[in-house]
Amino acid sequence: GGRRRLAKGPRGRGHDAVTAVGKPRVTAIVPAYNSEGFILEALRSLAAQTWEDLEILVGDDASTDRTLSVVKEFAAGRPNVRVVAREHNLGWLANTNDLMGQASGELMFLAFHDDTVDPTYVEKLAHALEANPRAVLAFSDLELVQPDGTREPKAFRDLDGVRRRLMRGLAMAHSPTNWWVAIHGVFRASAARQVGGLRPSAAGEYGADWPWMMHLCLLGEFVRVPEKLCVKAVRTDSVSHTWGSGPEFQAAVRRVCVDAVRRSPLRWWEKLVLSAEIRRRIAVPGWVKPLARRAVRRALH
Repeated sequence: GGRRRLAKGPRGRGHDAVTAVGKPRVTAIVPAYNSEGFILEALRSLAAQTWEDLEILVGDDASTDRTLSVVKEFAAGRPNVRVVAREHNLGWLANTNDLMGQASGELMFLAFHDDTVDPTYVEKLAHALEANPRAVLAFSDLELVQPDGTREPKAFRDLDGVRRRLMRGLAMAHSPTNWWVAIHGVFRASAARQVGGLRPSAAGEYGADWPWMMHLCLLGEFVRVPEKLCVKAVRTDSVSHTWGSGPEFQAAVRRVCVDAVRRSPLRWWEKLVLSAEIRRRIAVPGWVKPLARRAVRRALH
């Protein structure tokens, strides 16, 4: 399921594989489902990367269209492309977690099947991580393309230069504008192992990327590269549109966030403060909220 533990990569090579010239291997994680009409464009953008050692790992989640055939044709003659064909549909979370468990890269990123990236995407983000040993994730700005063709620039700036773990967590607890942009970034495999993968909530797969980002930001800094290196297409038939939404779903996701805080390297009192701030935004007994507000004020002053 979605709580699958991240494992070592292929035999003889762990996650932290490094090339002979000292550059880390990077793995593109491509969970795919019923994307025959657009996945090839995404894969071609990955094949065009300037980064020398790039593994492309595609998991076809038992698609009912020609996605698997398209992916296999693309992989033919490309030794750096691996295809995992699911016999049964696992769902986006379990498919993604299993791919991360099979990846051989020291660094990796979620390459969504309907996104395209600039040829220098991996190179610039990997260099940004190499330049900051405190960072666990490097991401760029992106361009969001709506179904009607409207294009909007999107950037996430709230964690720029934020060194303290608690402050990063408090910022994420407020669901800042465009926080989701950061998930389109390159992260350290070691951090992904600490998080343990994307986790479902009582609401299922809905919003699982938010607790994932919360946990990552508590492990290390986020680095923003202020260039539009990714294009995200919004599709009316996206899998995410099949998920429910509403206050009860958001509350379920926030409970997973509290669990991520519990498992983070924060000090005990920092965990109390951040958990209180997260709980303050979900349905809890009335007497809890003023206590949570006071705890947060103490932490900030």
